[in-house]
Amino acid sequence: MNVVYYLIASTVLIVSFEHLHSDKASEKMIFTTAKINSSAELFHQKHPFFTKVYFSKSDAEMILGEKAHLSDSSSTVKKDTLEIKKAYNANSKDKKTGKTGTVYFMIEEYNQVTSAKKAYNTIKVANEKHAGVKKLHDVGDEAYFHSDGNNFCFVLVRKQKTLFRMKVNKITSTTSLDEFNRIAKKISENL
Repeated sequence: MNVVYYLIASTVLIVSFEHLHSDKASEKMIFTTAKINSSAELFHQKHPFFTKVYFSKSDAEMILGEKAHLSDSSSTVKKDTLEIKKAYNANSKDKKTGKTGTVYFMIEEYNQVTSAKKAYNTIKVANEKHAGVKKLHDVGDEAYFHSDGNNFCFVLVRKQKTLFRMKVNKITSTTSLDEFNRIAKKISENL
């Protein structure tokens, strides 16, 4: 993400310098853009939401039941939401099932509890008619679990203004549903 900020800032600076002596607005734009990019980067580095570890490689390996590696990671600041996404893939294909397990994690912090409740409800309503959906009573303020029992398991948890979800895609012979549930509860308790 830093590369994108620097590319944008560099482009604006180059274009602005070309017109600098004929347009004072360009000079103002150069410094404003640099300030915005520095602020966004600093925000990501300093904001407690982005500095806290919610879901680790160790968590992923406990769920997958084998060694894994980080395959995707991002953090985003949206209009009313802070968001972190991570994905871990098992390092090898499961010999019994022929599948390579993946665990996805996403956490969002909304500006208001009502926004988090609305987002939770939208996802829940979209999935509640499917088989394998079960309301959870001991995790967060509201939560549900969903699985087809063979290919995936999913949990969505809302606690106050924070919403997180975990999903295992391609359940293998080493995937641990007990660890999946334990880690979901641990994350909720630590919010």
